[in-house]
Amino acid sequence: MSTTLHSMKTKWFFYKYSWARPDARRAFEEATKNQMLPPDALEALSWKRTRDLLEYAYEHVPYYRDKFQSVRLNPADITKPEHFPQVPVLTREELQANTARLISREARPHDLKASTTGGSTGQPVKVYHEKKVVRSAMLWRVLQWWDLPPDVDTASIYRNVASDWRSRVLSALFWWPTRRILLDASAIDEASIGRFVQDMMRIRPQLVHAYVGALDHVAGYILEKKIHIPAPKVIWSTCSPLTAVQERRIERAFGAPVFDHYGCCEVYWLSAQCPVKEGLHIFQDVVRLEFLDDNGHPVPAGQSGRVAITDLQNRLFPLIRYVNGDRGRGLSRPCSCGRTLPLMDKVVGRVSDAMRLPDATTVAGEYLTTIFDDAPDAVHRFQVVQRSDYSIDILVVPNPSYPHCQQVLDTVRSRLVQKTRNAVPVRIAAVDSLPSATGKLHFVRSELGN
Repeated sequence: MSTTLHSMKTKWFFYKYSWARPDARRAFEEATKNQMLPPDALEALSWKRTRDLLEYAYEHVPYYRDKFQSVRLNPADITKPEHFPQVPVLTREELQANTARLISREARPHDLKASTTGGSTGQPVKVYHEKKVVRSAMLWRVLQWWDLPPDVDTASIYRNVASDWRSRVLSALFWWPTRRILLDASAIDEASIGRFVQDMMRIRPQLVHAYVGALDHVAGYILEKKIHIPAPKVIWSTCSPLTAVQERRIERAFGAPVFDHYGCCEVYWLSAQCPVKEGLHIFQDVVRLEFLDDNGHPVPAGQSGRVAITDLQNRLFPLIRYVNGDRGRGLSRPCSCGRTLPLMDKVVGRVSDAMRLPDATTVAGEYLTTIFDDAPDAVHRFQVVQRSDYSIDILVVPNPSYPHCQQVLDTVRSRLVQKTRNAVPVRIAAVDSLPSATGKLHFVRSELGN
């Protein structure tokens, strides 16, 4: 189905949506225009919104007023993008400790919607989103990339999905005529997956949108049971790094391409892949994304650094240079699709996703999450665990039908021994399964104390 706004179904969607959000169509049209702006014009738009946010935060947000004054910084002095690193970063710990003081004095309770992270890093945080912002415009823009309409029939796998009859009826009425299939990622079992797959075969959704870990689990069920389902047009993975192992496995199960989306509970729309998959397009018109060294300074394109996020849409609860714990890298090349939104590589690890050696050197998570990229079909799932004695276990669910699987496992172990300079024991062990929390599998886990 074409994504043109002239289709009757899509027109009805915007008519219905505009009943609650009169500015919905305008936000979508602006987002569509911004993605094709010349790079200089796009950066000018991003920088103007950044400057406006700094001035607003200084004037109306107690935390930033005090923080800027403590370092003798006035937003009026931040006149060029190269001045931006003078603004202090916001850590997760600071966000946790100052939630109330990060709310604008102009905000009223009905202006904000609370959201809490799942706490997969051990540090759950609470944030507030500005209700008047039409964040769905970013969703519609991405769907347009994939030639899907905003009202596409969708199968979703998320945590905390309401399953009582009242919630199902209200959801069906709100989304009508769009049909939606829901699976609770925090309570997956064989029976719930079976019902989900049956609904997919009946409704034939064109989009599957899901947490990576839960999606991989459902893919395993489909492959194990040798189920042939009607192929959707797009598989949209989110909320966790997507490894080559998972990508191949999910595409084989569903018969459709997997596209990666990077976002977090604090700021959902950060970047996403377009059909050519040359990187993830950063939503530069609504966020300012940086990749920083340990001193808070930007690293060159192509070099990995800590992700720092500035949400340009949320003035009432501003997050400025928020370091969310992820690691990534920007890419300098433009995308051949023609969209001017800049590119970043896939996020492949968190700051905490590193193996520490006894001499204080580290093996980065960016490497550890890619150890099976040369032979992604050799294993179904894997996890790297560092024990409290510094030893490292590579836990794998092997693919018994893959030729020379043991040889691949031996090669992966040998390479990690070399990376660690034989400083710690490295073991590899086959397991029947690897549990995931609320649909997310933590690929690199350390039992060492901080």
